[in-house]
Amino acid sequence: MADTQAALPVAADRCTGCGACANGCPKGAIHMTADSEGFLTPVVGEGCIQCGHCAHVCPALKHREERSAPAVFAAWAEDDSLRRRSTNGGVFAALATQVLEDGGVVFGAAMDAHLTVRHVAVKNTADLPPLLGAKPVQSDVGDSFQQVRMYLDQGRRVLFVGTPCQVDGLYRFLGGYPENLLTCDFLCGGVASPGVWQRLVKSMAYVKQKPPVAVEFSRKEPEGTGHRFFVTFAGGKTYDAPLAKTEFGRGLKRRLFLRRACHTCPYACANRPGDLTLGTFRGLPKELDEQKQGVTMLLINSVKGAHTVDTLALKKTARTLDEAVADNVALRQPREPSPYREAFFAALRQAPFQQVRIKYLAAGEPRDVPTPQALLRTVKEKLWKKR
Repeated sequence: MADTQAALPVAADRCTGCGACANGCPKGAIHMTADSEGFLTPVVGEGCIQCGHCAHVCPALKHREERSAPAVFAAWAEDDSLRRRSTNGGVFAALATQVLEDGGVVFGAAMDAHLTVRHVAVKNTADLPPLLGAKPVQSDVGDSFQQVRMYLDQGRRVLFVGTPCQVDGLYRFLGGYPENLLTCDFLCGGVASPGVWQRLVKSMAYVKQKPPVAVEFSRKEPEGTGHRFFVTFAGGKTYDAPLAKTEFGRGLKRRLFLRRACHTCPYACANRPGDLTLGTFRGLPKELDEQKQGVTMLLINSVKGAHTVDTLALKKTARTLDEAVADNVALRQPREPSPYREAFFAALRQAPFQQVRIKYLAAGEPRDVPTPQALLRTVKEKLWKKR
């Protein structure tokens, strides 16, 4: 078996987990495997011939050319039903619907039966809903890049939406910019550990004594633009709370379990790899903020993206790039790692998850949690004093 550390194309702290190397390996010798933090990382196994193709397609090892400044819009779909089902203004839903109705294929992140976030291919509008809505957990692209190439070779139109590192990885894998491929990256601000997310899924199942079967990270409130974390459990029970007041939301806000490479992300700027960039527009004038079903921050980064947007049923108003950069940190700089990040993952490896939850994911600052042995000693001491 090859030396996995020597054969990896990029250092672990720079690897984004985009999957370009695994998809592109001509011998199928690279597999994406969960590391100690729960992130998928390339591991080189038997069959490696040291051809160097993994390094050739790795976006972390490539220089990105500077693009012209993007055109910026606040936009929303004219179809209110698309807006209601989307995190923001429904621009992705409108775009995906057009591609599907044109006989194309759409790739995006969805949750499987185990609530694992994976990239899947959708070929008709009836199957589109699972791709709608934000999913802050890093998705497993699987063999999506290979599927994209297959559909392009068939002459079909393809839309791929993902993190900027996934979009860049796809282009590196393909070795160019096919005419029939349209890409959207989104302003993610860092992706959460799939391993931590699965621990939280098991924890929710334990608390409710029923497995969760569906999760919405940004469910829209009917009366406005507020977003909530909504979980449906087997049997019909539900959990509904503002994302910021949930354990997952607190960990996300505290930057406890983002991928290490996210803290040095080269895509946290206005030079985007996708034809289009989608995100949330928050600091808008009052007359736009009153669009209660949501407004999308839309950046048009290429001529192909501009031509596509012109064909969509959207309402949009031009904004400035300075306004967009000021409104979204993902266009300015990577997020700093939490001072508790290393301690969190160390505790995750060593302590019961219940203790990790209470210490790091409860309201307030992280605090020490007594072990069961310490609790038992405290009880015995109190009983002794009462004698």
